[in-house]
Amino acid sequence: MRLTQLRLHQFRSYEQLTLLPPSGTTVLVGENGAGKTNLLEAIHLCCLGRSHRTSNDRDMIRLGSRTCAVHAHVARAAVNDEVGVRLFAQQGERKVIYVNGKTVSRIGELMGHMTCVMFSPEDLGLVKGSPQERRTYLDMLLSQSQAAYFYAIQTYHSILRQRNALLKEIARGRADARSLEVWDEQLANAAGPIVIHRRDAANTISGLAAEHYAYIADRGREGFFMRYQSSLADSLDPRETLMQQLAASREDDLRRLTTSYGPHRDELRLMLEGQEMRSFASQGQARTAALAMRLAQIDILTKAHNETPLLLLDDVLSELDAGRQTRLLVRLDRMQTLLTCTELNGLKNVNPHAVLTVKDGTVLSL
Repeated sequence: MRLTQLRLHQFRSYEQLTLLPPSGTTVLVGENGAGKTNLLEAIHLCCLGRSHRTSNDRDMIRLGSRTCAVHAHVARAAVNDEVGVRLFAQQGERKVIYVNGKTVSRIGELMGHMTCVMFSPEDLGLVKGSPQERRTYLDMLLSQSQAAYFYAIQTYHSILRQRNALLKEIARGRADARSLEVWDEQLANAAGPIVIHRRDAANTISGLAAEHYAYIADRGREGFFMRYQSSLADSLDPRETLMQQLAASREDDLRRLTTSYGPHRDELRLMLEGQEMRSFASQGQARTAALAMRLAQIDILTKAHNETPLLLLDDVLSELDAGRQTRLLVRLDRMQTLLTCTELNGLKNVNPHAVLTVKDGTVLSL
C-alpha cells in the first residue's frame, strides 16, 4: 500500500497543503510544535475516521475556520482508492466520510481502504497506561483488519450506553427494573463476537510480539507475553455466560448505576518474566514492548489485506539506542514510511528518499 497524495484544507496548522510522498521513507524535520505530527494525524484520520490524540473532532479544525477536510489517494495492490474526511466546528454537524468520490453513511465503510500503523511516544501508555488504552489498541487493530468488528464494537457501546442510562432512570423511579431484561439480552448478543475476536487476536498478538520483543531487545531470555483477561475469556458461550453475570449483578448495577460485566471491562495484561509490566517494567522494557505490539499489528494487517500498511513514526527513533534503532528499522524496511524528528542527527541508519522541513504550516524540501 502506498500513499501517493495527501491534501489538507484548514486542518490544524495548515491552511492548504498538498503532499506527494515517495514510495520509500520520508523524513519530516522541524521544531516541536511546527506541525509535523499534524501530518501524521491527518493520515490516521483518513485510515480510521478519528484522530490518534484527541476525541474532539473540532480540535483538528484550524483556528477561526468552520470546517476542515483531509483527502488521500492510495495505490493498493489491485486498485487505487481515494478517501477523505470533512469535519465541522458547529456542534451537532456530523463528519462526512468520502470513499472514491462518494459520501458514505457509516465510518465502517472507510475501514480497509487505507491502513496505517503509528508509533508515537504516547505508546508507552500501551504498557503503563489504563486498561482502556489496551482495549483501544485491540479494537483499532481489529477494526482495520475486518470492518465487521468495527460495527460490532459500535453496536455494543451503543447498547451499553442505553443500559447505563436505564439504570439511572430506574434509580430515579422513572423506569421499571424488569425492563433491564431486554437490554441484558441485547448486550449479551453484541458481546459474544467481540469476546471471540479479542480472545483470538490477543493470542495471535502475543506470539508475534514475543518474537519481536526478543529481537529488538536482543535478549532472548526475557519472556514477554500477553494475557487476555475477561470475565468471559474462558467461556464456551460468551452470550449465555454474560446473561448469567448480568442477572447476578443486577442489584450491584442498580446501586452503582453502571454495568459491572462485559467486554468494556476487558484487560490485556502484558507480562515479562511472570510479572505484570504495568507495575514493574522499566522505561526501556516498556518502550520495547510497545514497539513489539506495533510490529505485531503490522504483521496482522499485512496478512489481512495482503499488503503492508502505511508506517507513521512520530519522533520515536530518537528515544532508542543505536542497537534498538537498527533492529527496529530492519523490520520496517519493506514499508512506505513517514517519520518525524526535530533534527537529522538523531537518526541513525535511516536512508530517506525525501527530507522535508516543516515550519509554520508549510512543508519545504530540504
